[in-house]
Amino acid sequence: MRPEPNSPTLVVNDISFTYHGRDVEAVSDFSLSVKPGELVGLLGPNGAGKSTVLRMMAGLISPSKGSVEAMGINPAIVPRKVAAKAVAFVPASLGVHFPMTVRDFVALGRTAHLRGLFESTHDKKIVADALEFTKITHLANRGYNELSAGEQRRVLVARAIAQEPHVLLLDEPTANLDIAHAVSLLGRISALAKTSGTAIVAAIHDLNIALLFCDRLILLQNGHTVALGLPEAVMQYSTVKKTFGCDVYIGRNEINGRLFVVPMDAPLNE
Repeated sequence: MRPEPNSPTLVVNDISFTYHGRDVEAVSDFSLSVKPGELVGLLGPNGAGKSTVLRMMAGLISPSKGSVEAMGINPAIVPRKVAAKAVAFVPASLGVHFPMTVRDFVALGRTAHLRGLFESTHDKKIVADALEFTKITHLANRGYNELSAGEQRRVLVARAIAQEPHVLLLDEPTANLDIAHAVSLLGRISALAKTSGTAIVAAIHDLNIALLFCDRLILLQNGHTVALGLPEAVMQYSTVKKTFGCDVYIGRNEINGRLFVVPMDAPLNE
């Protein structure tokens, strides 16, 4: 059952997290509410806390304070099968230490939905649709470990799509993808949000890819939220320059009206 369009699917209230042995919080007082059909981009330099935020949202680690609710449940404390029906998480990378075909790997996304030991006709269709969604049907019988890093990224996304989650969390979904595959995949993910009502949060390094498809953006630095809102409000010159430590030019594409960012060379005397 999907939530009402104006009711948030994912609610994150003032979460913080400190890794064992560290004195400084990796994430401090992070809050976010995501409605059905929204694609929110999580931006920031390396070490900003993006992956930590996503892992807390997914229930893989528990915040030291604050709360996470996805479809009204805390994914960190409910049984994993229950959490998996609400939230799917695509990690930045995942090694598989035993032989597995792409098709079987994607089928793991159906585990929480299985009513017995074997896939139903419906499960098989969902897996086939997920392979088609990520344009990897031709790789179905290949071994996962035989694939390139970019192909593995699409397999990970396909497994999450097969999970049919209400909340989809993506850690660098376009990493290792060439520009054509990156635009194609995130474009389809954006369309999925709108057509299925899935609430999506994606950590994205490529600012221009994020500006093409995200409804809202969050800018993180050192675990703190620097800015949150519409792309035009977040992608301000002074904010971006200070957060990333890089001079940039921010313009507007005359064809699609979207903002774009170009990094600038540092002066030779710096």
